[in-house]
Amino acid sequence: MTSKKSLELTPVQQLWVAALLPAVLAAVVFYQFVVPVRGRAASLDMQYRALQAQNLRGKMLMVHQVDLLKRIAGAQQELAQLRKIVPDEPANDDFVRTVYGAAASSAIHVRSLVGEKFQSEQYFTAMPFQLHADGTYYRVLNFFIHLANSPRIVDVSELSLSPPGPGGGRGAYSVRPEETVAADCVLTTYYNGSQTPAPANKKPPRR
Repeated sequence: MTSKKSLELTPVQQLWVAALLPAVLAAVVFYQFVVPVRGRAASLDMQYRALQAQNLRGKMLMVHQVDLLKRIAGAQQELAQLRKIVPDEPANDDFVRTVYGAAASSAIHVRSLVGEKFQSEQYFTAMPFQLHADGTYYRVLNFFIHLANSPRIVDVSELSLSPPGPGGGRGAYSVRPEETVAADCVLTTYYNGSQTPAPANKKPPRR
């Protein structure tokens, strides 16, 4: 049995215990509280950095998305413009209206506009039309300028100029005194694709 006297500490030992006790308590507090908190803080910091990097990538993706959307919009506008030049469908009626609109603006008379057989190529189809029109020389010239400035491609070939004459195989009509030139030519426009629908003869509208 241990005596009470043997459990008593000497003054020196008591000083050592008094000196070491705060350090022991600090170590216990450090390992029990500070170390776990530091671990959680480090884990939260890693999560924060990961989210920050993810957010940065998201912002970069948004910038790229805006740029991509602008490029897509620009490409769509360019495609729409190209479809006016070379449409996806024949659009015969639109082309005929273009020809008669240019004639009306130039004050000439389209006596006949006859569609010929379409010529199918690998990537497009050519649509030729035989045209006979008359008017003054400068008005006929202005008519071709109007066609050249139309949105759709129009090629003029086999052009010949001669004095205008009434009637003939193009129907009955009278030539006015100021009409000094008759123009015969082939107007050719195009559309995408290689289909070849049958062309239609187009009669001039009644005046």
